[in-house]
Amino acid sequence: MKKFQNLLARAFAIAAIALTACSAASAQEMQQPYIDMQSRVEREVTPDELYISITINESDYKGKKSLQEMQDAMIGVLKANRIYIPDCLSIDFMGSTISYKMFSSRVIPKSSAKYILKLSDASIMQKIVYDLEEQGISNIELVETKFTKDEELKTELGIEAMKKAQEQARAFAGAIGQEIGKAISISSWSSHSSPQPRFYKSRAMVTEEGADNAMGGHAPAIPVSKLTYQVNVNVRFELK
Repeated sequence: MKKFQNLLARAFAIAAIALTACSAASAQEMQQPYIDMQSRVEREVTPDELYISITINESDYKGKKSLQEMQDAMIGVLKANRIYIPDCLSIDFMGSTISYKMFSSRVIPKSSAKYILKLSDASIMQKIVYDLEEQGISNIELVETKFTKDEELKTELGIEAMKKAQEQARAFAGAIGQEIGKAISISSWSSHSSPQPRFYKSRAMVTEEGADNAMGGHAPAIPVSKLTYQVNVNVRFELK
């Protein structure tokens, strides 16, 4: 029993010492002068992956062309533009419906398919869209844009934001005759904004608006909105 009491007393003593040490450390931290700095860096980048949807409906051709024929025409356009089909083209949807003509027992199947095409830049996208339109395929939409090196970019922006915060802290501290020391806490967060997907204007629509005439008979290049990346940092520096 006495041995147990001694062990218990020793445990209480160790806990008291640890608590005192923590309190002293906290007090020292509270007494340490510091400066908090926030900085933000942002950059616009051109997306290097563009995703467009291509929808083919047999009903659009009033039974004159089948889904297979239009799909073959689409693939022919892509091959002519040196697009590697297995890597760049995928099927997003494919289905078939049945309709009946009024006053007729004739069954009319209508098939449709939606494809997603991945491209690398706007110029090849414009060329492919125009070539598809010449084949009678005009239900095309730009649905997504990406920047594939976004992690490297966010790291680069984070470093730039840190340097900016350090320069600002040094300037502010110098204004009152002090210097900054090491950073004692760092937090950061990042975000990026991308444009909303939009329907692509067909060449016929552009011509109707008179843009072709203004460009000497050539449609203008398709502008692709840039992506904006932003990194924020919050840094606490010691003051000396």
